[in-house]
Order: sequence, then structure tokens, then C-alpha cells
Amino acid sequence: MPWRSLACLVALATYAGRMAVAQTSTPVTGHYPPGQSGIRGASTPDPGFAYTNFSRFFTNVQLVAALGTDARPVSELRFANISMFTWTTDWRVLGMRYGALAGIPVATGDLSASEGESGFGLGDILVTPISLYGKSARFDYQLQLTVWSPSGHFVPGSTRNRGTGFWALVYSVGGVYYPDGDRRAWSISAVARTEQNFEQRGSGIRPGVDVVADWGVGRMTRVVGRSLDIGVSGFGAWQLSAQRGGNAVIDDERRYRLIGVGPEASLSLTDALSVRLRAQWEFGARDILRGNNLWIIFNYRFQARVSA
Repeated sequence: MPWRSLACLVALATYAGRMAVAQTSTPVTGHYPPGQSGIRGASTPDPGFAYTNFSRFFTNVQLVAALGTDARPVSELRFANISMFTWTTDWRVLGMRYGALAGIPVATGDLSASEGESGFGLGDILVTPISLYGKSARFDYQLQLTVWSPSGHFVPGSTRNRGTGFWALVYSVGGVYYPDGDRRAWSISAVARTEQNFEQRGSGIRPGVDVVADWGVGRMTRVVGRSLDIGVSGFGAWQLSAQRGGNAVIDDERRYRLIGVGPEASLSLTDALSVRLRAQWEFGARDILRGNNLWIIFNYRFQARVSA
């Protein structure tokens, strides 16, 4: 019957459309930018206030498909800047020094989306009300709880988005190992962050839980009378649980992943001011944007002390 043929055609078209969405839609990623921590990323700061400015240039952007083989170019340079304010005290909690921090990001586009409009906009503000630091003869270590807000502009499907549209809690644990017990020599650092993402407003999407592990290996030396820390750093990012909800069809077995590595160096300009350069090339990508990152990081300590 003609109506049966029509029904079959509609069903086939619907199935094909769902398959196309499943193949082209990528999972929503978390807030934390992989690679933001590097060499000595989990070091214990001295008491006082500090301001850190992160500039991230994201180039050679490509959208990588689920199997990690197809890569569609995204021809634009993206830029993000984060102002981080850190407060570290002498107060002790569980034997560890208490601190807190807050970050205010701005960006020229959504660094996790395949399309976007140029022009600066406020991103998602983060607050870390609990940051605990400890140290021993050969180790620095830290525990953190961060609340990431959906403060940046977000409308489902908009190219003007600068935020993610959802709240998140980030649980962090990290440490730095000094093999010789000398904080002015070799260091091996790692920080793992697990992000619990909540429902995205307007889309009904519930992003999966993800984890990002930043690491760095460096050697401190002296150049023209100033401290120079030089080495290599990298990261790995993995989606642990599948995305749910929304209109896009995301297969349960599809989880994004990304790996990055590159050189890093930090130079002390004065006793209170330092500059850090970090370049990371991304590979091993699946269901996510991949590119090259250049970080330029300035750190200023308002109360500089010599570590014990």
C-alpha cells in the first residue's frame, strides 16, 4: 500500500537523520582547560596573596571524530584569558595550610565548540572555597574543592557562547616530588581533577563526569642571577561516564579523550614576579576539538617569602 511505503520512507529518513546526528555530534566537555597546571603545578605557596594571569592561544583547531581518524579543520585562532586570585593563610585544617582562590575568564570564543563568533565575552567564573596545602622534606601536596558557575553567555546552538551553561563541582588532588629533597633542583608534579557536571540549561543535556590529569617534570637552575625552571609538561583528559539527555544522539560507548605534551619554562623576573611559557601539542584525540596550545602565564606575589 502507498501509505505503508511512505511510512517506511519516513522511518528510514528519521533513522538516517539520527545516525547523522550521532556521527557529527560530540559530547559536551567539562569546564577545566587541560594543561593549565604544569611544572610544580601542585606546589605549596607561601602565605599571602597572589595574582596569576593565564593567556591561552589555541591554534590549528580540528574537530576529531569518534574513531580518532577523521579531523575537520576549524580555521580560526582562539584566545582565552583567566585572572586568578589566590589567598593562602597560616590557618591549619587537618594539619594542612588553608587557602582559597577565584578565577575570572574571558575568551574570544567557546574553546570547546566547533563554531563561534569573534569578540571578547565573559566566561564561566570559578571559586575554590577549600584549598588545603601541605609539605614535607620531599613532597608538596594539595586538596581542592572548586565550584564552577555557568556565568558566561550560553544559549543552545548559539555561536556567541562563552560559557558552558551548567554548574560543576571539581575535586582535585595533587603533589610535587623533589627527588633530592631540594626544591631548587628537580621536581615531578601531577594534579588530577575530577569534574562532576550538572544539567545544561536550555538543552536538557547532562554531561558525563570527566577527569583531567596535568603533569610536569622540571629542573631549576640559575640564569643571569635569576631562577629558571625548565622541563616538559602535559596532560590527559578522559570522559568517564557517557552524556545523557538532549536531542543529540551520543552512543554510550563514545567517550571523549585528549592527550597533550610539550616544553615549558618559567623565569623569575623579580623576587615577586615570574613569567611562564608553555607549549603543548595535542594528539590521541577522540570526539573532541584538538589543536596546539601556547600558554603565557604571569604570577605576582604581593607577599613574597622564602620557602622553608
